[in-house]
Amino acid sequence: MDISEIIFTSLGPILYNSIFIALWIAWLVYHSDDQESRLKRLFNIYLTQNIIFYFITLITIILFLFLLFSYAIWNTDVDDAITSGVQAFLVGKNPYIDNVVIHHTTSGTILGRYHYFPPDLLTYSLFYMLAGSFFYPFFDTYWFIPLHLGLVIIGYWFVTKIVKWPHTRLVPFYLLLLIPFLFTNSILMWFFFLIGYYFYEIKQKKNLGMILYVFAASVKYMVGIIIVIYMIEAIKEVVFLKDKIINWKKGLEILSPYITSSLCLLVISLPFNVFEVFISVFIYQGVVGVREEVAQSVGPLLIEILKFSSLEMLYLICVCFILLGTVIILRKKTPYEKTIHFSFLVMLILPFYATELFITVPFWWLFKEGYQSLIEKKPWRTDFN
Repeated sequence: MDISEIIFTSLGPILYNSIFIALWIAWLVYHSDDQESRLKRLFNIYLTQNIIFYFITLITIILFLFLLFSYAIWNTDVDDAITSGVQAFLVGKNPYIDNVVIHHTTSGTILGRYHYFPPDLLTYSLFYMLAGSFFYPFFDTYWFIPLHLGLVIIGYWFVTKIVKWPHTRLVPFYLLLLIPFLFTNSILMWFFFLIGYYFYEIKQKKNLGMILYVFAASVKYMVGIIIVIYMIEAIKEVVFLKDKIINWKKGLEILSPYITSSLCLLVISLPFNVFEVFISVFIYQGVVGVREEVAQSVGPLLIEILKFSSLEMLYLICVCFILLGTVIILRKKTPYEKTIHFSFLVMLILPFYATELFITVPFWWLFKEGYQSLIEKKPWRTDFN
């Protein structure tokens, strides 16, 4: 076992779980009743003191160089999967039925199906048709990096419309969160999520916003946490409507974003065989035994405990009990609080690294806090220099 395998199999899970447990605790402290908590003061220091700005900028540059070096020497799975899936699709094959997608396993490279929904496949296919032939000779299987850089640039404009930070504070924070994901399709998920947030929360165009949320979840279905929580709240609102027969139009209006977005995903999936699409995505992600045929189940706390105890077959049962218990515990919390808690929880109970939530959760936190300050028409934090 070489050094990279040792890091991935031992140090990786420790760092992963430690980081997200610490972030979960940090969020709890931040939202405690202590308005003068140390965490809030530290956050204000970042927003007001240049020394922290320079430090974050330096860390961002170092991280970017480290990632360039890492991806140059280590094999990954996402770039090969995207490239082989797109190339197969563009020559007329269905990557949700045909085993044409490259996956790296501990036993070698094998061919399998495409494990992301059609909005992902179609977006990358469009870019490949427009610019793939130009960028492929330079970037090989990372030909989509220019697309991601473009999305990051466009996305920054949307962020400035939501969060009123000075550029000198927002840019380092923004880049620090996004740079680690330039080499995976998590950037596409984040972009759909960001635009969805802008239309759903800010512009109050619920149907369009939810369609984009669904597109985000179809790339990396972690955004589905937000969708499920909001949909449950919507159903509860409809159930408790007075005079349901008279107010059926109101109920339909409340549920319309979820109906519209579901139909949109369904229509896009039809040409690929809807049943096979859902099998390719959900069976692969949710059943440990199936997933291990094409990828490792490693990282989050629950799967590590079950593997150590040789009880992987109990994974789905454990997940169901954990989620049910969490639903009961959080039943009186706000949708925002439920979203944050469930987001951190699933990072600890999934059978694979869910680092893409590291993009959405801090931005979700950032957007909610910033948007609330706009509603209240008062500064979010202390005055900036």
